[in-house]
Amino acid sequence: MTGEHAELRGTTAAWGRPATLVLSALVIFGLWLRLRGLSAEGFADDEVHKWLAANRYLHGIFSGDDVEHPMLMKWLIALCIVIGRPLGWAQETMTRLPNALAGGVCVAVVALLGRRLFGRTAGLLAAGLAACSVTLIGYQRVAKEDTLLGLFLMLLLWCLAEAKAAADDGRSPRRWELGGAAALAGMLASKYFFFLLPIPLVFYLWVKRDSQWRVEPRRWAQLAGFAFLLWVCVNWSPFLPSTWEYAKSYTTGQQTVHGSLFFMGRIYHNLVEYGLAGTPPWFYAVFAAVKLAPLTFAEALGGLALALVQRRPAHKLMLSWLSVWFFVHSLSGSKWGRFFVSVLPAFLILAGYCVALLLENLRARTPRWAAVALAALLLPGSEALAALRHAPHYRLYISPFGGGDGRVQYYFPHCDYFDAGFREAVQYVAAHAEPGAELSTEIDWPAQLYASEAGRSDLLQTLVRRGRTCRAGRICYVVVQAGRLYFLNQDAVGNLARRAPWHVESIEGREVVKVYRLLPGEAPFPDEEKAEVDRSPGDRTQPRSGAASNQSLVRVH
Repeated sequence: MTGEHAELRGTTAAWGRPATLVLSALVIFGLWLRLRGLSAEGFADDEVHKWLAANRYLHGIFSGDDVEHPMLMKWLIALCIVIGRPLGWAQETMTRLPNALAGGVCVAVVALLGRRLFGRTAGLLAAGLAACSVTLIGYQRVAKEDTLLGLFLMLLLWCLAEAKAAADDGRSPRRWELGGAAALAGMLASKYFFFLLPIPLVFYLWVKRDSQWRVEPRRWAQLAGFAFLLWVCVNWSPFLPSTWEYAKSYTTGQQTVHGSLFFMGRIYHNLVEYGLAGTPPWFYAVFAAVKLAPLTFAEALGGLALALVQRRPAHKLMLSWLSVWFFVHSLSGSKWGRFFVSVLPAFLILAGYCVALLLENLRARTPRWAAVALAALLLPGSEALAALRHAPHYRLYISPFGGGDGRVQYYFPHCDYFDAGFREAVQYVAAHAEPGAELSTEIDWPAQLYASEAGRSDLLQTLVRRGRTCRAGRICYVVVQAGRLYFLNQDAVGNLARRAPWHVESIEGREVVKVYRLLPGEAPFPDEEKAEVDRSPGDRTQPRSGAASNQSLVRVH
């Protein structure tokens, strides 16, 4: 059956009652894993901007920071605020809820796409992996646009496959083409990843010679116009003059604070313009190898090998997805683990396809129920076990291929921790710091938010930078986070590591946030500390009048 489906001809077989029940159970289980304990981790820096922007939307204000991202996700967060605030939901829950719900929908869409490409068994196995994948769950629980991007991208691919099948079956593909255009609009209203637009074109041109499916230039223009109209209805902030001004400063790097990333024991430049000289092109290959359970990764490689050898229409769709995605993301000098959310389902579908073929081969020698049960236990079961063991910190999973969880601070600590533990560290400082003390961090927006909520608006907020941190002649609390090691702060982090921390926050037995208490005159940077000792008290920098306002703070990337 998987071989016949790979030709993308005819209609897909109905699920049937047993398969429908299994799929429903998988969606429910996937939602449960994604929804429980959404506020167990405090806001990451990126998430604070979503929270503040969504609150501004409710007051009719669409300018400010975060306009470099489309509006769809912020609309959804605003809706959750309207529903959840009267019910007393935590702010972190309201901000992350749209993605968690979309993650549950992704389970069903993975099943639909997998069934269309490779048959019902492959679709159900892929859905089981999507429901239980510890890495997919973890990254679909953060308030970033990649989950919605991945969801709409899969819907686009499903519509492409169905359009090709309809045309070759003598049916009209027009409704599927319109569905694809709508999915494209949703994709770009979620994230401005225009460089993924070649995926449908590559697939269409690749299968055109052996297919009856034809899309004339005029039809392409109509579909593009339809997609544009839908996109504008949801996402019209790009047409505001204030957005143009912000975009100008964003694209020229004026909104960038860090510009580097710690990966596999080293710090790399992590800006797009660095290209191959930035974060290495093998970043995402390593991510796939160490963030998927071993069986999932092995079976995905098996499915990929089959696709490369056979290159049937269904394989060409998967290869178009993977090749364009990896090409553009590997060439970019800027890489983040959360970007992988929009391609990770491809690995799960390929793994389901590979196992479905194995089951077909075992069919004559093994009772079908026994083979299916074994596949379910070994494939989704291994992911589910990892998910249950790591909840609610799902992103901290590292495969045995990568050395296990003990290596979590070696590979992608910035992406995997995503500022977990920072909220608790700030709350501890707020409870114990002297009046008017200084709080110096790498993420001043979350620091300001949580300090204010604790009634400590008196704390002076600064970034750990030369000439700016611990220069106000006050008691200074410096926060060092696992993963937030940059070219700009590495000397300070190394210097502070020689001290005993004043406070430590740990997750799963590993220290993730350390707070150092410095007396007036002390500085985290070794050369500044020496210079401060050599200066007279009257020469010290005077304290600032207060923390910067939200609109004057710059973005952290």
